[in-house]
Amino acid sequence: MSKVIIEKPETASEINVLTDEANTINGRIRDRAFELFEQSGEVRGNDTENWIHAEEELLQIPDSKVVERDGSISIHVTILGYHEEQLKVIATPDALIVSAEPKRRHSKNHLAAIGAKRVFQRFDLRDSIDTSSVHATFENGLLKITAKLATPKVQTAGSHA
Repeated sequence: MSKVIIEKPETASEINVLTDEANTINGRIRDRAFELFEQSGEVRGNDTENWIHAEEELLQIPDSKVVERDGSISIHVTILGYHEEQLKVIATPDALIVSAEPKRRHSKNHLAAIGAKRVFQRFDLRDSIDTSSVHATFENGLLKITAKLATPKVQTAGSHA
């Protein structure tokens, strides 16, 4: 079982890098969805189908399971065709993000991805987590992420939320 490194963006610039990455991925999906729209003869009414088809072409959407129990959260993500050094888990108080880049090979004229598609999946959390408690392991294609829920703030008598 291999441990996976957890990134915990804290500064505005680190969070901006993460936001830029998500925006770049969404931009690629949007561009591909528009290409599909054009290829269909610009038939209207298929926006959702074009978007889903573009996502499926560009990203691997792994099977996942999220369980919240006893003050902790556990996420299991099946990511086949990758090694732990390709995986990245990003922890913020309100989300866990799983990202994986396919291996690339260089040839004289181009850089080509080998095999798998890029993985980028955001798990928005219902309750905040303690990012210092996040741990992840990867074995036989199964990424296991665990985190403790953040301690709720105790309200004093007479205070209002």
